[in-house]
Amino acid sequence: MEKIIVKWGDTSKIAKRFNVSTQAVRYALRFASSGERPDKIREVAIKEYGGQLVKFPKRVLK
Repeated sequence: MEKIIVKWGDTSKIAKRFNVSTQAVRYALRFASSGERPDKIREVAIKEYGGQLVKFPKRVLK
């Protein structure tokens, strides 16, 4: 699994920039949504807001 981590408050700044909800940004940063806009949100989060791409193993429920 992958997700992009941004500083507190940057999620709402990105949401305002793209005119979407903060939930849409969180989904994009968790790679839970796909498409042109989520791809652009991820790109901007990394390049302009210092976001970090984090990879971790998928949690397995027992």
